[in-house]
Amino acid sequence: MDHLAPLREMGRIVQTHGIGGEVKIAPETDDPARFQSLKTIYVGSNSESAVSFDLLSVRLQPSKFGITVVAKLSGIDRIEDAESLAKLKVYALESDLPALEDGEFYFSDLIDMVVVDLQDEKIGTVIDVIEGRGQNILVVQRKSMPDVMIPMVDEFIVEIDFDANQIQIDPIEGLL
Repeated sequence: MDHLAPLREMGRIVQTHGIGGEVKIAPETDDPARFQSLKTIYVGSNSESAVSFDLLSVRLQPSKFGITVVAKLSGIDRIEDAESLAKLKVYALESDLPALEDGEFYFSDLIDMVVVDLQDEKIGTVIDVIEGRGQNILVVQRKSMPDVMIPMVDEFIVEIDFDANQIQIDPIEGLL
């Protein structure tokens, strides 16, 4: 760990690119071009263990999953070096990212929020947010039941209350 400021998850390294040590990053941001403005990223299995790398080059590449970020990191000069980073998460310093507009939030801020229905009955706790092409999906862990996926669309999400650490939903029949 070589940082003190808060880190925000930006994506994960999915594989190598070529033999010169470049990596492909699946971005988890609504604007993959943000990578082009960063000078440093942090790579690790979690934010506490992440290590910094200078970004030597960044380019955006269309893929069947949307946009992939191809990056060259300082000190990663061979395919073997790049392979050691596969499946690790990529972070940026929060201070290096643009300020959030009113009503915007980071998906990571939703993790551990309690999900309730219109009668304030607890459904479960958010354990992940899956960024999709058409819509994003909350993954909610329920007690003694399988996890449930809830689309983050206005029809279902009534309110996200960060002060109460709660997301109120209006589930349709069959959703849960």
